[in-house]
This record gives sequence, C-alpha cells and structure tokens, in this order.
Amino acid sequence: MKKLRYLEVFAVVAQQRSFSKAANALGLPKSTVSRNIKALEEDLGVQLIQRDPRHFELTDQGAALLQSSQNILRQAEDAFDEVSNQMGGLRGSVVISTTADLAQIYLSKAIARFSLEFPHVKIKIDVNPRMIDLIKERVDMAIRVGPLNDSGMYARKLQDRQMRFFASTEYLKTHGRPRNLKELSERTFLFTSRIIHSGITLEPSIQVNNMAMIRDLIVQGVGIGLVDEKMLASEIKGRKVFELFEGSIAPKASIYLVFPNKKIPKRVVKLVDHIFEVAD
Repeated sequence: MKKLRYLEVFAVVAQQRSFSKAANALGLPKSTVSRNIKALEEDLGVQLIQRDPRHFELTDQGAALLQSSQNILRQAEDAFDEVSNQMGGLRGSVVISTTADLAQIYLSKAIARFSLEFPHVKIKIDVNPRMIDLIKERVDMAIRVGPLNDSGMYARKLQDRQMRFFASTEYLKTHGRPRNLKELSERTFLFTSRIIHSGITLEPSIQVNNMAMIRDLIVQGVGIGLVDEKMLASEIKGRKVFELFEGSIAPKASIYLVFPNKKIPKRVVKLVDHIFEVAD
C-alpha cells in the first residue's frame, strides 16, 4: 500500500511538473512529497526525475513509470470504489472534461439529478476547449464534438445536432439578407473553424471555439453564425433572429462521450445514463 501511495504522489508530481503544485493538489507538505519521490527512486534503484530550481524533466524510466502508473492507479481506485459501492451506495469521484457550452447543454440537468440520487459521488468538471490525454490527466469522461481522431479511446455517440445559419434582425436591416452561400464568404461569418459547405469554402471572420459565444455574437448583430437552432430558440420565437439559406442542408455536429477505455466504473455509467436521459 505504501508503494501505491508513492506511485500516486509521483503521478501528480509528473502531471504538475512541480513539487510545490503537487503538494497543494495532494494536500501534503512539500517535504513529504519530496520524501515519497526519493523513497520510490530508492526502492526502484533509478532516478525518475531530473530536477533543479530551474529545470524539471522526467527521465526515460520516469516517463515509462508514469505511463504504467496511470492504469495501475485507475484500476486500484476502481477496485476500492467497487467495494465501497457494495457497502451501500455509489462513492468515489467522476472527472469530466468538456467545453463551457457543452457542459451547459448536457451536464447541468444530468448532474443535478445524479447528485440527488448519489450524493456521495464527487464530481469535478474541467471546462476547457483543449483536447487532453484522458489517461494521463486521469479524466473519466470527456464530451467532445466529432469527428474523433484518437482511435485509442472508447466513445459513444450522444446525438447529432443540426447546425443552421442565423443572423439577427438588426444585422439584416443594416447589411441585407445574403442571397446565397457564395455571398456569405463576403460577410462577417462566425464559426469555430473553416468549413467547406456545398463546394464553397467559408473562412470565419471571427473564429471562436465556444458555441455559446458565437450565439451571443449573432444576437448582438455582429455577423452571420452557424449554430444549433436550439441555442436560439427564444430569439427565434421572438423574431430577433432569422434562419438563412433554409433550402440548404447545413452540416451536423456529432456529440460524443469519450472514455479512457471500455472498462467504465459504475459511478460513471450511472452518470452517463442521466446524460442520455436529459439530452434533447
């Protein structure tokens, strides 16, 4: 058990790339963290970290141990949680990585229901647009927009969301309604990336990796944006925004739940059930 604790401390130090940050994350004195790493290196007979006041780097042996330790620690945590769960109710923690807009759409209601049912499960949501290594950062699940490029992960499609082009009433009064997609390339186009649609390349004038912000920019009359119509439901009803190019088939956004591997802890499975239940 002591060596397992040393492994946990080493993994956090390696992820944080700092003894001080790791000590804060673990709630331990820095001296204890240093002693644990030194004891682990002595047990293994190798140096795991090359360090001085200005430099931190894993040795080859340290990098290999970090990769192995991720799976060991996850399996140990799952085993402990399984025993605790059998003693009455789900316990443990669920770490989720996603973007701010996807969190709002898919997690708010699901977590509210899940927490009422399983109050002893701790939930941590990392709202960040970057694609992270789920195993390295010990994340249980990510919510991502496809297509998925990492074949090493296990994924379940949550749903497809139909994207449509929208502009505000004020924008159309000022700039007029574009007649076709070709004219859109000459307008202020709001989206997360460059797209090729109906043979036309559309380069965003304002590129934002947050759909909620694109929605807000549309409402404020900044330009023409491509979003899921559900994000503008109240504005459409109030005739504050209008759909453009209704005859064209806009692209769909596929939403996936992504896991480090196929062995999903029971607490994560239960949360996933709630996410599917509340998905629009």
